[in-house]
Amino acid sequence: MELTVRKNPISHLIDRILPVQKDEKASPHPFLVVSYFTEDNEYVDHASKLRASLEKWRVPYSLTPIKTSGVWEYDCSQKARFMRDAWENSTVPIVWLDADATVEAYPALFAEIDADFAIHKWQGWEFCSGTTYFGKSPIARKLLDQWVLRCEADPIAWDQINLQSAWCDIAATEALKTYWLPRPYLQIFDAPEESPPVIKHWQASRRPKNDGRSSPQPQLALTERGIQLRTSHVPWRRSEEAFWIAQGTAHIKPEAGTEFPEGFDIAEVLREAINGEWPLLEIGCGVGRIASLFSPTEYIGVDINPNAILQARRLLPHHNFRLYDDGYAYPQAPTALFYTVLLHVSDQALPFLLEEALKGKHRIIISEIMDTRWRREGNPPVFNRNPEDYILLMQQLGFQLTFVNKTPYERYDREPLNVGRDSRLTTLAFVAVDS
Repeated sequence: MELTVRKNPISHLIDRILPVQKDEKASPHPFLVVSYFTEDNEYVDHASKLRASLEKWRVPYSLTPIKTSGVWEYDCSQKARFMRDAWENSTVPIVWLDADATVEAYPALFAEIDADFAIHKWQGWEFCSGTTYFGKSPIARKLLDQWVLRCEADPIAWDQINLQSAWCDIAATEALKTYWLPRPYLQIFDAPEESPPVIKHWQASRRPKNDGRSSPQPQLALTERGIQLRTSHVPWRRSEEAFWIAQGTAHIKPEAGTEFPEGFDIAEVLREAINGEWPLLEIGCGVGRIASLFSPTEYIGVDINPNAILQARRLLPHHNFRLYDDGYAYPQAPTALFYTVLLHVSDQALPFLLEEALKGKHRIIISEIMDTRWRREGNPPVFNRNPEDYILLMQQLGFQLTFVNKTPYERYDREPLNVGRDSRLTTLAFVAVDS
């Protein structure tokens, strides 16, 4: 769904820039407040209150009316691109305020921040994008770009979830200077106050959406470990995750969802391994190649790579693809599939990844070329294992082997690649013992 913007959000169309009175101290670092509001629902009234409060405190602002897409989450996901457009067209740092916020006192802190990015963490861990600051720096632009990418890859995820993951992406590899805003700059109207609020948020999103415009798809659930990871101000990105996120789809082989170099009917093998336990959750779904073998009702795909998820959604717009990040529970499904994924996971990280993936699952399928002689260092490295390695590990995790298929993988079953190495695609299916 596309969001219709009635007019260019910035491009010299700032609604009103109020001069600072002579008896007031001029801002050492000017800033601009930007926001949009849907003009065909209750947010119009909220935006008028925000406008009045900005004018009361003589804060430069631009408020832009838009038409709703019909899905609240899609409307919110457009915030990232709107902010990037505003940032590109502004000569000063920009501050986003949700349309259902009001300014209760002059926000002097925005004129003093020396950082690429500023946000408040609610309860010490949750990004609250209702008040967000972006400085005019190259790293701020990188963060905006990554936020846009993640929101377009998974527009059902709340924009603040995508922003927090984007922050981790950039902070893990760049010297991203972050300022953590105090509570008065994101004061929820019915929450305890630590001190008098500067910006108050009235949480219109809590109210029932009687027109049914909220998506029926659930948000991914954050685990206790996920909360702990996000409580720290340190990025939680593992090196192998950072590699695949940063590289986009450059190392995904084959590149397209319509290419099947296996040389045999892999769909038939997988359906036999699934044994009727639908839907299938593919962990590490890439660009949607395997997803194309199944109907939308049979399949859910997740991946840590936003470029891959974006390409998969474009290839199969009716399938359910979600962007995953460390610290979230995987979507519920009876069967999980790892298709040529675990060979990219280090031996140290493998047990934990499997343990997290197995929760709530009855059947696990692992399909890849299994022979340690294929292992190699490099960029990226590969960690091929023997079937016995997976069988032993899955037994330790409470799963028993119930299905085996070994079929030559045409792309690799040729000299000199197959000399002295098993070039067959091995598919193993395991079932929970206690079931």
